[in-house]
Amino acid sequence: MDFARDCACVALSCALLAPGTALGQPGKSKRPPLPPGAGGHGRGTGGRTELPLPAVGGGTGSPTSAIVLAAWLDDAETLAPGEAMVGLSLGRSESLDGGETDAPVFGAAIGVSSRVQLSGSLPHYWASYDDGYEASGRGNTYLACKVKVVDPSQHRVGLAVAPVLEILGDASLSDTTLGLSRVNWALPVSAQVGKGRLRGFATVGYFSRGAVFLAGALERALSSRVSVTGALSYMHATGPSEASDLADLARSRLDLTGSVFVRLSPSLSVAGAAGRTVSSLDQNGATLLASASISYVFKLSRRHP
Repeated sequence: MDFARDCACVALSCALLAPGTALGQPGKSKRPPLPPGAGGHGRGTGGRTELPLPAVGGGTGSPTSAIVLAAWLDDAETLAPGEAMVGLSLGRSESLDGGETDAPVFGAAIGVSSRVQLSGSLPHYWASYDDGYEASGRGNTYLACKVKVVDPSQHRVGLAVAPVLEILGDASLSDTTLGLSRVNWALPVSAQVGKGRLRGFATVGYFSRGAVFLAGALERALSSRVSVTGALSYMHATGPSEASDLADLARSRLDLTGSVFVRLSPSLSVAGAAGRTVSSLDQNGATLLASASISYVFKLSRRHP
């Protein structure tokens, strides 16, 4: 297993920690929305946003969407056939009007062929906001099938596509003014360059609920066990909801993040990451993003006749 693959193994469980959409428990969170434009300056957005922000744990659970702590960022690698990974993460996100802790976040991935990988993630959140609103529960579930189109180990540039199925929890659907559907899809396309101590990767994609995203990162190996990564991620909501009290908030968000990866053994890795929104800051941004994770990679046993 080379260094790039080691980074991929830990990445599953250290992705972006970000506020969920329309946080709250069923029934409890269906409070009357503020008038359009009244949601700014700390006035009760309760973590709601139209931007597709993944919880810590990899978003889709894909093995590199996390070490960089950037939204939906991934590389062009896939796990080997019969190789599997499980991860556990926790993290904290703070905004102008409150914050959220995601813990625990479970993630898993498995290589089903030399070019195909299946993955998924399931977070649990705890949220508290300045207007007295508190909630906890199951977050949004993400399932992905990643296909390696161009192998980065055999070409200068690697390429992968990873169709994603997004299943929103009840809390994310509690604000009907956002017009969200229970089941949505996304199509990220990832590119990767570099094979030695320095590599770069970028992801661009579209969410069917009305959002686009773009992220890029540089990863530097400091030793055979330690690497650091810096990343920028950009998201933009394409379908404004004029009826929502979030209508006057920023439609876009740019985050800067950094992370460190440590391989404890060939199978066990840990990682930590931190960052914040660097674009114009309102309730759609984060004043702090931080996470920690542990992940384990193993071979599935084979039955012998």
